[in-house]
Amino acid sequence: MDQSEKLSELIGEIYDASLDASLWSDALGKAGRFVGGPAAAIYSKSPTAGIGHVYHQSGTDPYYRQLYFDKYVKLDPTTTAHYFADVEQPIAVADIMPYGEFLETRFYKEWAQPQGMVDSGSALLDKSVTSAALFSVFRYESDGVVDDEMRRRMRLIVPHIRRAVLIGRLIDLKSAEAASFADTLDGLSAGMVLVDAAGRIVHANLAGHVMLDAGDVLAVNSGRLVARDPAIDRTLQQLFASAGDGDAAIGTQGIAL
Repeated sequence: MDQSEKLSELIGEIYDASLDASLWSDALGKAGRFVGGPAAAIYSKSPTAGIGHVYHQSGTDPYYRQLYFDKYVKLDPTTTAHYFADVEQPIAVADIMPYGEFLETRFYKEWAQPQGMVDSGSALLDKSVTSAALFSVFRYESDGVVDDEMRRRMRLIVPHIRRAVLIGRLIDLKSAEAASFADTLDGLSAGMVLVDAAGRIVHANLAGHVMLDAGDVLAVNSGRLVARDPAIDRTLQQLFASAGDGDAAIGTQGIAL
């Protein structure tokens, strides 16, 4: 598989992860290898509070990952620069400070060097007033420091990672709104059943489930809401179909039924 095919496949997996968060680890592992590092992560950190959180990762050491946020995020000389970087633009240690000075920092000697880590290519995905969200690919002694080829490859995939993260965030928000809506309906004492134009049940509140389980007047047939009386059921199904055209199409049939 040539590079363009690998990139196309990788982009597809990144967007798949936006719909299923369990796929992020595998997608990030492939993204890291494509860019040029064995470990990658999507995480956030604050240059003022000295705190952060890893959302998705692949190949990072859990001990050093926790140690970073417990202690070394406050000593990381790249944190402030990451916060003020341009969105989607790769940034490495050499873009922030002379590499020789980085090797003399406590952060390198106590956290990076024990792991054999020598550099990272990072890109800002988003930021709030107090924190920055980043995608980073980590380089170790066998990989060498970030080079022009790594920067080029980062630029190819970072826009897609950023969009996938934003899509995932929107889906999570809509899911939370839907859950809140369902909780509100469940609090109603009256039975309520939401259906589509074919009578398929989209949602029923708790009282609605009790009503359907009793099956006295209404029931469920292959996922559809039906009436026990055949004549009433025909009218009911007509109403469902008409409802797709708005209230004017229903007229007074709903009341009569």
